[in-house]
Amino acid sequence: MIVPSMTLHEIRKALVYDYEHEVHARMKADEIIARGKWIRGGRKDFIETNSFITNTKNKWRIIVICDKGLISTNAYVISYNNIGITASHFLFGMDTEHFMHFNTHFFKRYKERAKINIDKPEDLVKYFFRHNLGMIPTYFPMNDGTQQLFCTLNGGIGLGKYYEEEHIHEFKTFVDNSLLHNEQKVQIQEIYMETLSALTEEINRRLKKMH
Repeated sequence: MIVPSMTLHEIRKALVYDYEHEVHARMKADEIIARGKWIRGGRKDFIETNSFITNTKNKWRIIVICDKGLISTNAYVISYNNIGITASHFLFGMDTEHFMHFNTHFFKRYKERAKINIDKPEDLVKYFFRHNLGMIPTYFPMNDGTQQLFCTLNGGIGLGKYYEEEHIHEFKTFVDNSLLHNEQKVQIQEIYMETLSALTEEINRRLKKMH
């Protein structure tokens, strides 16, 4: 079980174990169940979030999306530190290679700046993931030559730090679109599209290799 004293490295290691031993299989099972539900429901699209507690006592949520008959799943896990709620997620389509962690301050700023009128922390996290299904970490070139980690989100961007050796993306705050200049918005969109294209090519390459 994730506890407040754990480092990001320890959290990632624990969740990789969960994913490989229980969560991935549960996601596939939920896809099969969703297919039957879609057919019985008159082939109407839907989205739902299923709760799932692993044997290690971690609180996972599996989002099931049915769009025009195409079924996909996405998973995140909720935990708490000494300040408040946090959430973790593996980059969609990349198994456990790229780890995304959203800390308590991120959700505080998300609620404030995106003007989300939800008081219960777990409902706020649920709202966030349902409205940001295809999150992709990207990097903005800074004037000092460094790369600023960001993620394009519904209504703004998440900012944080990338720990390259462990492929950990930690998001620490949220900036809504009203705080961004037009030039920044254009550049962010260009970077996002380039990253999306590269990620799609990589996923397709892996799928072909599997077959």
